[in-house]
Amino acid sequence: MFPLLKYGESEVMDYYRSVTPGMVSSSLAKDRHDWFDLLNLLSGAAYPFMDQMRAKAQLARRKYYGKTVSVYAPLYIGNTCVNSCKYCDFRRQHTGTVRRNLTMDEIRSEADAIRAHGIDSLLIVAGEDPKINSVAHLAEVGTMLKKMFSNLSLEVAPQTEEGYRELFSAGYEALTCFQETYDPVLYKEMHPAGPKSNYDFRLWTQLRAGKAGFRTLGCAFLLGLGPWRPEAASLGAHAFYLMKECYEAKVQFAFPRFCRVDGGFVPPCEVDERDVDLMMLAFRIVFPQCCMTVSTREAPAFRDYIVQVAADNMSAGSRVTPGGYAVLEKEHAADVAQFTLSDRRTPQEIYSVIKSNGQEVVFKNWDNRI
Repeated sequence: MFPLLKYGESEVMDYYRSVTPGMVSSSLAKDRHDWFDLLNLLSGAAYPFMDQMRAKAQLARRKYYGKTVSVYAPLYIGNTCVNSCKYCDFRRQHTGTVRRNLTMDEIRSEADAIRAHGIDSLLIVAGEDPKINSVAHLAEVGTMLKKMFSNLSLEVAPQTEEGYRELFSAGYEALTCFQETYDPVLYKEMHPAGPKSNYDFRLWTQLRAGKAGFRTLGCAFLLGLGPWRPEAASLGAHAFYLMKECYEAKVQFAFPRFCRVDGGFVPPCEVDERDVDLMMLAFRIVFPQCCMTVSTREAPAFRDYIVQVAADNMSAGSRVTPGGYAVLEKEHAADVAQFTLSDRRTPQEIYSVIKSNGQEVVFKNWDNRI
């Protein structure tokens, strides 16, 4: 559990089991919500109320985000990694991954390919390899790409507060760091070696980034590593904490789910689509102002639906391997990705569906001159 909670996992699970339909109904009737309301809406007793939850979540989404959908693309600049995460194809022991770190020219080529689709928000992703993807290198990348994109985000190894200050100065404004699991015992089991095995350093990543000036702090756990309800309770507690401590920043949620594939990692606690739906509705209701991203791990139909009622942000035309947009095509090389994409539609196909649902595609949601 999130360590600042006064409750342990057994107490949280006891509470979930004690939730009644009346408690769910009472939480839905509120205008402002607390952590216990979140638990009520995440409980098994909430399933019969999902239609009401969709209606309330959609009202909250439209109040703060209108009928817009912000789009972005991830750019993987390197996949060498010194960690041993049991579930990740970038782990150092995995022999099936072609290792590569893009040059600055290759990064520019990838960025040009992404920019050609109108995308103006870019997420930089890299494996944890401190000798290559250092703060200085990431800052160099940011300085170059800030001339091409209005918004730069990071999903890289956790840094010190001083490191984040340097990266913020280089042009990065948003950060995503998946805690993977809030259970410290399970965390150690899944991350047996490497810098990532330090649970506490990873846990306080968003706090350090917020103090360094980052404007958006992305939080998530991996759906499938452990039972999802205590993890979701921890994610909510983490968000409430960050909203208090980093009040000038905005919290952003993601719900990345392991979807079983042949020869891939078998999640110990599989989560089905209905549970993801319930989670995203509950978090939109309790955290109406927060950003929410829907993963490309989800099926196209679910992504198209959830951005109408809960999520406000989605990637378009994602490639999750270094060079996936332009470099590998030029080299006629295989695309060996970090995880399996469920939504492989082109950006134009995604834009078309968004518009057909009566929503507007947003490429740029803030300006440096403001």
